[in-house]
Amino acid sequence: MSSDGRSPRPPGAGSAILSAFLFGLSLLLAVWWAAGIGGVLYAGVYALAVAPGLPAGFALFGRRHAAGWIAGMLFGYGVLQLALWAAIAARVASGPMFVLAWALLACLSWRLHRRRRNAPAVTLPSWTRPDTRALFLVLLIVPALMAPPYRNLGRADAEGNRYYRAYFTADFVWHSALAYELGRFTLPPRNPYMAPRTMNYYWTYFLLPATVAETAPAPLGDVEVCLKTNAILHAAAMLAALFVVVRTATRRAGAAALAVLLAAVAASYEGTHTLIDFYRRGLPFDLLREMNIDAVTAWQWSGLRIDNMPRSMWYTPQHTTAVGLGLLGLLPAIAQGSALSPRGALGAGCALGLATAMNPFLGAAFSAIYGVVIAVDTVASRTGARPLIRHVLAAAPVAAAVAWGMLSRMTDGAAAAVTIGFSGYARQRPVQTLLVSLGPILLPALGGLWPGRGWPWRPVAAAAAGLAVGLGLLYFVTISEASWVGFRAGQILLVSIPILLARVLDRVPVLACNALVAIILVAGLPTTLIDTYNAQDIHNRRPGPGFRWTLWTTAAQQEAFAWIRAHTAPDAIVQMEPIVRGREHWTLIPSFAGRRMAAGLPISLLPQPQYTERSGIVQQMYITAEPRAAWTIAKRFGIDYVYVDSAEMAAYPAGMPKFEERRYFDRVFSNAEVRIYRVR
Repeated sequence: MSSDGRSPRPPGAGSAILSAFLFGLSLLLAVWWAAGIGGVLYAGVYALAVAPGLPAGFALFGRRHAAGWIAGMLFGYGVLQLALWAAIAARVASGPMFVLAWALLACLSWRLHRRRRNAPAVTLPSWTRPDTRALFLVLLIVPALMAPPYRNLGRADAEGNRYYRAYFTADFVWHSALAYELGRFTLPPRNPYMAPRTMNYYWTYFLLPATVAETAPAPLGDVEVCLKTNAILHAAAMLAALFVVVRTATRRAGAAALAVLLAAVAASYEGTHTLIDFYRRGLPFDLLREMNIDAVTAWQWSGLRIDNMPRSMWYTPQHTTAVGLGLLGLLPAIAQGSALSPRGALGAGCALGLATAMNPFLGAAFSAIYGVVIAVDTVASRTGARPLIRHVLAAAPVAAAVAWGMLSRMTDGAAAAVTIGFSGYARQRPVQTLLVSLGPILLPALGGLWPGRGWPWRPVAAAAAGLAVGLGLLYFVTISEASWVGFRAGQILLVSIPILLARVLDRVPVLACNALVAIILVAGLPTTLIDTYNAQDIHNRRPGPGFRWTLWTTAAQQEAFAWIRAHTAPDAIVQMEPIVRGREHWTLIPSFAGRRMAAGLPISLLPQPQYTERSGIVQQMYITAEPRAAWTIAKRFGIDYVYVDSAEMAAYPAGMPKFEERRYFDRVFSNAEVRIYRVR
């Protein structure tokens, strides 16, 4: 006891508290820097929104283990999306009803938690202060990776133009369109590029930011602010889930932290390969600004490409969330295997089911890995098949999520787009592309497959199953957009490899560990540094391969978009010419004006012949000089308003006068750059 009668602080407590404080402060600063005061307010709303999930996390892993808090956060988020969906499905969508749904969910979950204070369903190794310190030090990488690109995402200049770096223009702006669509609170959501067709996409993740943006006052009522903040928070949640899974494979927290950090920032050799290539050829390094540095395997060899972990955080937070939930679903199987209690199996199944609700493809993949771990453990423990019966409880939520997705028509047409076989990009230098994409961490991680006496083996089984599932999907499954499966398979590989890498780092002597870490950083870190710089480089306005590296919306366009949002019905169809802008401003109206189009060419959805067919017909509406012919096409597709800016004026000068014919069209808005016509 100290002189004042209090117990002395345990060793390491101060550093753990300091690391937690530094992470919390840096995360809040990153949110403020990227999304302003609206982002900070959204973070507060988010913290309240996910609170109902904490009792479930505590019941599964306990409140004294970080996994309980991480699971509580992601469970709370997932269940809240279902509660929002239920309110929309019941046709009582409004701000007060959404708050009521949240309140009922919170009361129910916390009341059940208070009535049943059982031991955690899953027994994990004790969580220590070094674990806390290591976890928060790992999470410090999230603000460093997320803040610079998100700071410049949609950033305005002195003239009011707003800038968007390439690749965000394929994902983030599409997510804005999706959030606007979900904010109409109609089920099933409609396809904003082929209204009034149904949206066939897994939109679950986007319900909360869409709902807050639609129902909250300024500065919360901004789609981009809500999406940015949500993505930053979920990047941290996924990385935290990965750490607690990797930690099960090691004796030291530091080894787990190093493995996760290396997977996050040094997985790909593509940057170093390009630097060496430029040096040998005498090319200026400034040309790195013109490179899609994490797609060298596709650009140089026409092979498969794998997005590194920062890209998953920047561009596809819905998939990142599914990965985080999938990892939490694996944790009970890794901890207790086939001996898992029925409560533990049900908890694992809920995590896997929520992962499936976020992304059916990834949810199914993690469910398969779970099944492999349980099956292998059953054989190894020689307990017979009887313990497997309780794992039906794990399968039930996954089956329910699949059924719900089908009922919501998220997956319509997906099966027809899948091809099985070793074909396409997979046949182009398959080994070389894999090693360049993942070699810095994959090659040393293979040593983690070697068995060791006294070391837990179930984490190895999970990692090996993850490698098998990931590689199988990478090389033998293709969809109509051939690169997408590689992205999802890569996410599975990138969270499986650190488990094995951590074992290697934990086993080898300190000097060898330091040398190995240095080698991996030299080989892999340049990719992340170049990629992060390029992701925030909105000053590069030069043309890329079929698109400009930075796109922008002008102040005049933004004035028109604001008019559309304020003066047209939420379900109005506002049509721009869908072909002339190519792969650049393909989603101008849905993403910035928040309205549907009758025809578009979305680059972020599975290709369908109807997109091309309808877009060609709508193009004729702009080409023709005959007012009645244009009016007939507009009426055929239910178009309420026609949008014209400098792109249409430059491409179809002879077709512009017809829109001034008052018998068919009324000009309802115009400024120096944009005209909007109402179809009579």
